[in-house]
Amino acid sequence: DCLNFGSPEKPEIGWELAEAINGMAAACDALGLPIVSGNVSLYNETNGRAIHPTPVVGAVGLVPDVRLVPKGWRDGDSVLLAVASPLSLAGSEYQALFGETGGAPDPLDLDSEARLVSFLWQAAPLCSLVHDSAEGGLAVCLAEAAIFSGFGAELTLDDDPPALFGEIGGRAVLACTPEVTKDVRLLAVDLGVPVYGIGVVGGDILLGVELAHLRSAFFGETST
Repeated sequence: DCLNFGSPEKPEIGWELAEAINGMAAACDALGLPIVSGNVSLYNETNGRAIHPTPVVGAVGLVPDVRLVPKGWRDGDSVLLAVASPLSLAGSEYQALFGETGGAPDPLDLDSEARLVSFLWQAAPLCSLVHDSAEGGLAVCLAEAAIFSGFGAELTLDDDPPALFGEIGGRAVLACTPEVTKDVRLLAVDLGVPVYGIGVVGGDILLGVELAHLRSAFFGETST
């Protein structure tokens, strides 16, 4: 792990550091994740202004057969959404895009997060794609899946900012053949993880945008 903060001599920064440590400890306990090494980077400031608190955790795992690692969704696949904690726009990329970050998101449900992780680990060999919804929320997750898989998708989603761009709560998109969708859903039920069918892979459009335009935006290309 790595903890990147401003000066802990300032009360507000010291509080941020302590709360980050407590939060990381709670998450590691819930996930059964040991911390084997780490470092701390403090006094990160420019002209007296501290960086945003930035705790980082890197994890590695053993994959018995790399051929079973999902690589990308395929034409005709069913698209599923697995969820854990509530969503929030507080502190999100969407919020930052409009010039501010702040607010108080709902607390994480760490038991639900742990069940989600266990489900994804067990479901992955059955799937063509398993992709976490992180920075930018679900819309960005889906765009990345389409860009790197080479196919769009026909999706049915709530058309509101929290659903498309909310972060904080754990979510993941999975894709699998229609034949194994039942197996994936049964696994989710056994582990107590809510899973919803949100569409089917196909075509070159995602959420009303052509894949070519998504690629240009993602890779920073400009049209002439």
